[in-house]
Amino acid sequence: MPLFFLSYARIPGERGPGHDPDKPVFHFFEMLRDRVADLAGVPVEGAGFVERNDGDEDDVARALSRCQVFVPLYSKRYFSDTYCGRQWTAFARRAASGSVPHAVPVLWTPYPVASVPGAVSARPEIVEGGGETEDAYATSGLHQLLDLDEEAALPVVDRLARRIVESATGVSMAPDLDRRTLNTMPDAFAAVPPRPPMRITVLAPSRDRLPIGREPSRYGPKETDWCPYGPVAGGPVAEQVKELARNLGFAPEVVSFDKTLVELEGRNTPVGPWILVVDPWALQDPEAAGRARTFDAAHRPWTAVLTAFADDDPQTKEHSERLRGLVQAAFPRFLRLGRMGEQEAVRGLVTADAFALWFGELAESSYMRYLRYIRPQSTPRNASQGRPPGVGADGLGSDEGGSEARR
Repeated sequence: MPLFFLSYARIPGERGPGHDPDKPVFHFFEMLRDRVADLAGVPVEGAGFVERNDGDEDDVARALSRCQVFVPLYSKRYFSDTYCGRQWTAFARRAASGSVPHAVPVLWTPYPVASVPGAVSARPEIVEGGGETEDAYATSGLHQLLDLDEEAALPVVDRLARRIVESATGVSMAPDLDRRTLNTMPDAFAAVPPRPPMRITVLAPSRDRLPIGREPSRYGPKETDWCPYGPVAGGPVAEQVKELARNLGFAPEVVSFDKTLVELEGRNTPVGPWILVVDPWALQDPEAAGRARTFDAAHRPWTAVLTAFADDDPQTKEHSERLRGLVQAAFPRFLRLGRMGEQEAVRGLVTADAFALWFGELAESSYMRYLRYIRPQSTPRNASQGRPPGVGADGLGSDEGGSEARR
C-alpha cells in the first residue's frame, strides 16, 4: 500500500527517448518519494506511486484504491482533465465509504479560482515560515520554483513530505479497482445536475419489540436507533447512512416503509433512489418479513438492500445460519438476480467499513438505474415504446457502459 498517490494532468505531446513533457512531474515525485521514505522509515518503493508513460493502468487503479494519501497537482489543466476527474471520484468514494485517504494538494501551476470545480474543496498545502520560498510557491507554483531554483524548493518538498507522513494514519484500503472501473467512473470535475433525494428505510426492531432473548444493547426506542456494529462504530445506522448519502451529494431522507409503498406499486414516478437497511433479527417478525418480501417482489430498479451481520455480535454469529435463512426467504429475487456486489450486500456485511463501502457502491448504482427509469416517464407515450432503456424484464438495470480512454 503506497503512502501517497500522485495525481497529475498529463501534458499532450510526443514522447521519446530523452524527451518527456511530464519529466518535471516525475522529478518532483522522486524528490517527494525519497523524502517521505526517509521520514516514515519505509522502503522507497512503498513510499509513493505515480503513473508512468509505460505503466499498467490496472496498477494505477490498484494504487489509487490502496494509497493512504492522495496528492493532486493543482493546475488549470488538472481541473479540465477527465482522467484526473475520475481519479478524484475514486478518491471521493473512498471518503464516502469511511476509508478515506487524506488529500495533500500541491500548487503545481497558478490557476484561476473560477476554474476550480464545485467538487473540490481542499486547498493547496501552505508552506509556513518559508519567507521568499513561501511567496514564490504561493505566487508561481512548485513547477516554476523547481525549474528556477531546486535548492530553494527543498523546504516546500520537505513540508509536503511531512504532511503526507502525518496524514498517513488510520486509513484502510478499499477493494481494488481495475482499469475498466476507473475508466467508467464519472468525471468529478464535469458540471452535474443536483442529485435527487435518497430514501432510506431501516427495517429493525425497536427495543420494546425485540425477539425473545435478543440482547438489547444495540437497540433504542425507535427502529432508527439500531446500532448494528455497536455504538462505538458510529452509532445509529440511520445517522451513518444519512452522512454517507450527503457525502455522495444526495439529500437523504429516512422514511418508514409504508410512506413509500406506493412507489413500489408503480403508481407514481419515484422521487429518488431508495435503500432498505435490514437487521436480520427483524425478519423473525411476520409483519417485518412481509414488508421485506414486498420490497423484494417489486424489485424496482431504483432500490437496493443492505443487511448487517456484525462479526462482533456474539448472538448474531451464534444464530447466523438461521438468520441467513430468513434473509434468503425474504429477498430471493435480489439474491438471484442482483449483481455480485448486490448479492453480497443482501447476504450480510460483517464490518462497519464493509457496510459503508457497499452503501456507497449501491447508492451510485441505484441512482444510475433511477435516472434510466425516470427519463422515459417524461417522454410522451407515443414517442417511446417498450421497456425503459437499461431496465431488463426483471426490473434490473445494467451498469453504465463505455469509457473514454486517457490515451
